[in-house]
Order: sequence, then C-alpha cells, then structure tokens
Amino acid sequence: MAGWSGTPSSTSTGSGGHGGRSTDPARAAYFAARHKVVERAMKHYAAGLCGLIAIFVLWRWVRWLSVKVERKRKPAGALGKPFVAVSRLLRNLLVRRVPGFGSGGHALVVIAYVAINLAIAFTNVQWTVSYVAHRFGWLSLANMVLVILLALKNTPLAFLTAYSYERLNCLHQIAGYTMFSQMVIHAAMYTSYFNSQGRLLSIYSQRGTIAGIVCGFGFLSVIFSAVFLRRVWYEIFYVVHVASWVVSVIAVGFHQPSIADKTLIVTLIAAVAWILDRIIRACRVLYYSANNEATLHPLPGGGTKIMLKKAPARAEPGKHCFVWIPAIRKFETHPFTIHRSDPVEFTVKARDGFTSDLHKYAAANPGVAVKASVDGPYGTFPDPMEFDKIVLIAGGGGATFTFGLAVNVLERMGEEDKKQIVFIWAVREHENLFWFREQLDMLLTQAQTPRVNVSLYVTRASSDISGTQEAQNSGERSSTDSPALSPIETDLEKSISHQRWARTTTTTTTTTATESDTEKDIEKTIETRVEHSKETATAVTATTKAAQTLLDYPVQLGRPDTAALIRDAVNITPSNQRVLVAACGPDGLMRVVRDTTARLIRGDGPAVEVHCEQFGW
Repeated sequence: MAGWSGTPSSTSTGSGGHGGRSTDPARAAYFAARHKVVERAMKHYAAGLCGLIAIFVLWRWVRWLSVKVERKRKPAGALGKPFVAVSRLLRNLLVRRVPGFGSGGHALVVIAYVAINLAIAFTNVQWTVSYVAHRFGWLSLANMVLVILLALKNTPLAFLTAYSYERLNCLHQIAGYTMFSQMVIHAAMYTSYFNSQGRLLSIYSQRGTIAGIVCGFGFLSVIFSAVFLRRVWYEIFYVVHVASWVVSVIAVGFHQPSIADKTLIVTLIAAVAWILDRIIRACRVLYYSANNEATLHPLPGGGTKIMLKKAPARAEPGKHCFVWIPAIRKFETHPFTIHRSDPVEFTVKARDGFTSDLHKYAAANPGVAVKASVDGPYGTFPDPMEFDKIVLIAGGGGATFTFGLAVNVLERMGEEDKKQIVFIWAVREHENLFWFREQLDMLLTQAQTPRVNVSLYVTRASSDISGTQEAQNSGERSSTDSPALSPIETDLEKSISHQRWARTTTTTTTTTATESDTEKDIEKTIETRVEHSKETATAVTATTKAAQTLLDYPVQLGRPDTAALIRDAVNITPSNQRVLVAACGPDGLMRVVRDTTARLIRGDGPAVEVHCEQFGW
C-alpha cells in the first residue's frame, strides 16, 4: 500500500509497497520513517474511536446511576438537579429525528466519526500523491476492523453501551461506506502515481496488486448488495454480502502479506474476530438443536406461528432469536422476535423467500412439528419494570415487539403493582388481530382494571366489518349463537336471497313448473358453490373462526392519531414518575413517535424514555 515519491528512475517501491523491499538505503530509511508516522497515526485513530465509545459508556452508566437514585426517591440535591435538567435538555434535542439519520444523537456520532477520519487522513502528512495514498490505505484497513466489530452478533458493546448489534447496524453501514471510499481513494491515487512514472503495467502484473484489485471488486460487491439487493431480496443480499466480504478479507491478506509492516496482523485480527463470532453462533444452534422442535400453525392473512419446544437461556419477550428450520431452509437462519417465553413463540408475517415458504408449509401441514433450533437471544431495550407507565405503540407486524414487552411486564407485575400499560396497535386488515389472540385476551382482561388501556385500530376494514363495528358501537351486539359468515358463505347467502327475491316478485300467473325450475336453479347454484367451498375448506374455517373471535374485540376504524395519544399518556403522568414510550413499525410511525416523545422530555415533567425498535436485518 505504499509508493515512492523520490527519484522516478528507481524500479522498486519499498517496504509495504508493490515491488518488495528496497535495496537503496535512502529509500529504506524513508519508508521506515513513513511507517513509524502511520503507526502513530493509527494509534491516534484507535484512541479517538475509544474515546467516542467511552463517551457512550460514561453517558449510559451515569444515567443508569441517576435513575437508580431517583427510583429510591432520594433527593437529587444541588448537584443532582442541574444534571437532570441538562441531561433532559440534551435528550430533547438528540432524540429528535434528523433527515438522513436515525436521530440527532446518531448524526453527532457520525459527524464525530467522520471528523476523526479526516483529522487522521490529513494531519502530519507529506503532500505527495504516494504519501496520501499510503495514509488512506491504512485508514481503510483500520476501518475494516471497525466494520467487522460493529457487525458481530456477540459484541461487548451490547453490555457496555446498551446497544446490541442491530442498533449498531447503522454505524456499521456508515463505517462500511467510509472504508470503501478510502479504499477507492487509495487505489485511484496509486494508479495515478504509477501511471505518471510509466510503471503501471509492471505494477499491475504483480501478485500483490492483483490481490488488491480482487479486494476492490469484492468490497464493491459488498456495497452494491447493501445498497440495492438488501431492499429487493434479503436472502440473496445476505449470501452475496457475506461471500464477497470473505473473499475481500482474504484478498487483503494477499495484497500485503508481509508481517513486518503489520498489515497482515491487523487483517488476521479482524478475520479471527469474525470467525470466533461465527463459531459461537454455530455452537448455540448445535446445542439447542438437541431434542428440539418447532410446531407450525398457519394464521389468516399470511401469518405463521412458531412454537419452540426447547427455549434458549435468557429468552425474554421483546428479544429476538435467529431461527433454524431445516425443513424449510437447511443452511439459513432468520431473526424473529419473541412475544411469549413459556413456551417460546414467534409470529411471522409471510413476505417472500423463507417466510413465504414457511407459511405455505404450515398451511399444508397445520400443527406439524419439525426439527428446529435457535441462535440467541439478542436485543437490548430498557427494563420496563423500571417505569411507572409503559406506552407501547405498534404498526402491523411490529406488534411482535410490543406484545413481547407487554407480556414481559404482566408476567412480572405483582398484585399490588400500580404500573400502567397503554397499548396501541394499528393493523391493515381486521383478521391480522387474530395473530395475537391469546396476548390480546390477556391484555383485554387486564383492561378491566386501571392498569391496562388497549386501543386497536384497523386501517383497511371491509364494509362488512365496518357495518358490524357500527352495530357494536350502537349497542346492537350480535348473538354468539349466530357466528359471522365467511366470504364464501356470505356470497352464497346473497345469491340464494337474490334467487328467492326473484321468485317472490314473479307474477301470480307464473306456473308451478316455473317455480319448480327456479327451485332446481337454486339447488344447482347451492351444489356448485358448495363444491367450490370444499376446495378451500381449511382456509374458510380458519377465516371464519378468526372473524367469530375478532368481532368481539373493540376496534376503531382508520389510523390512530399517534402524536395525540402519546401526549395524552405523558401529560397526565405525575412529574415524579417515569414513562417508557416503546414502538415498532414503519419508518413514518417511528418518526412521529420519536419527535413527539422528544418534545415531551422536559425538566418540569415526568422522566420520559423512548425506544424505537426497527429491524435492521
């Protein structure tokens, strides 16, 4: 990764470069001095990153200590009150959404990270093409290590900063883009340098340079898969992303195979960290596969419920596991959120790939038990038992997380506990509520007490559901002896009614034979539709049962006013209490939750914490 800015007549490029070690003492001294400078710069870079992490760790533990003191109802004192006021003011600003970033705090971290990179890149540098190219090569190598550390599932950062790998994924992406940009600058500047000396062909024919080219295209594939494939087809993205990454790291080792300049050592450290993480995950899957199986249940609307026989250690509702079901995919694990811990349950919405095949398999074999295992659990979130009020907001499938937190609290609450849960869930279709029937029943049972307040919203209700809901709102509840009709049964009933209406409006001169023909037509229609209904009997039964159950749930039609609901829940909370606002769902919903909650973090109000769970995989 080095070049020589001295005399162009020399043919070797020196230690750490592309042509081997130099025999010229002056050149050797130059490269040795430059290597000492870049080593010192990398130490400064590592110190800068450690300092950034230390700020996170210090902030986390100071806040944790202050909360513990506050929970014991000890007075904050003259020094404590200013700290509380300042911390809330900062959080009011940093929690808010910033365009292009997750939050203001995220933006500050990215700015600090980029500033550290720029400072190291252009401080104590000789302004020659080869010298700058050499510096960017080392920065790219250092950031490669950071990218791997941020991608590890088993990382100490989860404990130190209370941010697990999925919440660090945004920084993993930023570090990846930065590393790739530095690599491109490194390659482009060296290409320009050697071309200006007329040595481009001889340099590009060397094994180390060829390995560097392979590395460059490998990292290009990594970036392409992250930017484009990830949004289109996650499974293809994952295979391309990991495979390209492995090839690239190996190519980096061949690009600079010398132990003396320590580039190979740095590469090996990064590779070993990634391999150890994979070994830990594989051992977990192997351990939990012994005498373990998953029971699959199809749900209406394309959902699938997975019930695991053997629960992993530390399984807790709200966390997630990577589930392995070889009957669907032999060499793939997929992350799903736990919403019940005894037994461990996951609810999966069918989209494409694995989830689609999983639902088809469950629909064809309802209640089937298949071999399964898990890796995990993973995930960090505030302990809901540390709060007096928990406001849970979900959109669609995001309810897997909020139901998990709700069950987490209800299972740990005592009879005398005065905590309050405000549960808000919006779904597109009415039948989606059936996915969490048991959890909804648990919450609605508790809703008869002041401890739980449940609000359910259906954004795309059918006209039949709307009519039923209007009847319920006016006090006209249907009898439990007359269950709701399935779509096929409703269509059949309408057709028969139409036939009967036609017959009763026939003139009195209609003959008995005509009436007989009409009766035959009705019977034929019934027979035809009954045959059609038999072909889809399983789906109809599931939908009918869902409708029978769900029509008893009090739902509201349309989208909820999320901002108003959050404000109402927080504003009525006494100032000496703590409120957790936790949400999971689409980006638009998360933006409203984050910005609304940030404005409610005030020095004279209750202590408010916000947690937005957004899946980064």
